Amino acid sequence: MRYPSKKKLEEMDKKLKAVEGTLMIGPSSTPAEKFRWELCQNLVKYMIKQDLSQVEFAKLLGIDPSRVSEIVNHRIDKVSTDKLITYNEKINPKVEFKIAR
Repeated sequence: MRYPSKKKLEEMDKKLKAVEGTLMIGPSSTPAEKFRWELCQNLVKYMIKQDLSQVEFAKLLGIDPSRVSEIVNHRIDKVSTDKLITYNEKINPKVEFKIAR
């Protein structure tokens, strides 16, 4: 098996540094961060299940496609909890949120 050249590896590294991937939460995340992450996750699951593009999902929610990109990539620092709850209510008007003890 041949490995890529140093030049090729540097090109790949440069491209990957420019890409924003999906953010994950860690064990030290606050309960609010975990909740917002789960709200994003719920929206992404719906989008996939309904086979919607980000543009189609944005139209359904009545928001800008860039906001959908933030949700898909779990940019929980860019979207408020209130907005995420509102978006979840749009896809499921009967959704209920409960606080566990």
